[in-house]
Amino acid sequence: MQLTMLAVALLSPLRVGTQQASAGQGTIGGQVVSQVTHAPIPAAVVALTATAPPPAAAAAAAPDSSAPLHLSAIADSSGRFAFRELMPGTYRLEIRAVGYAEGAWRLRVAPGRQLDHAFDLEPLTVPLRPVVVEGERGRPAGRLVDFERRRSGKMGYFITTQDIDRLNASNLADVLGTVRGVALDCSAGVCIARMARAQPGCEPQYFIDGVEASPYFARNTPPHDVVGLEVYRGPSELPAEFTGSNSGCGVIVIWTRSSP
Repeated sequence: MQLTMLAVALLSPLRVGTQQASAGQGTIGGQVVSQVTHAPIPAAVVALTATAPPPAAAAAAAPDSSAPLHLSAIADSSGRFAFRELMPGTYRLEIRAVGYAEGAWRLRVAPGRQLDHAFDLEPLTVPLRPVVVEGERGRPAGRLVDFERRRSGKMGYFITTQDIDRLNASNLADVLGTVRGVALDCSAGVCIARMARAQPGCEPQYFIDGVEASPYFARNTPPHDVVGLEVYRGPSELPAEFTGSNSGCGVIVIWTRSSP
């Protein structure tokens, strides 16, 4: 809480009005604002308490003025408030608002003067406990669970998305050409991957996302769409789920990003 002494005899930072209050009385008013943004704070609760009795002459003119003074007000939509017809003397002003630290000021009212001031409140900061997110790193999801299961069995040859990204290949044949036991036949102007132990002209069977596919369609799958490749170079390596119409010449399984 801050406590500041303000007196109407000072011209800065206060704006002291030149209009005279009736019977030597004064006014305390102003605007409640944020200390950080200087934006108005509406609905702030303002309390005013007299801390010293009025002078004897003023008390004689107003017999009830010797009683303790407690006033309160609610700041309007622009953060403004005012207490009028105050006897000269010293007052304590307290301001509270939701989301702000309470502020307090000690004010001195001179006879017949008006005090208008910007009262700033410090925004409250609420410390939050750190949030820790835990998870299992590298655990495959969905259809790639079986991919990893077969990969751990060490039957066949497996290419991951990291391998494909590292190769930066422009077509799927360039990726398959890195597999030991796979040969590229580029005699027809288009490179075709064939198993080195297969009979001449024997083309491997392709699967895309677990479904048997035509060699032409499979060969033209862009490498950046592939998240995994399985290459089975002969019947001795072949798992039962990839037995197809031409699997005797080897099997190439393609897993793409687009599949659920």
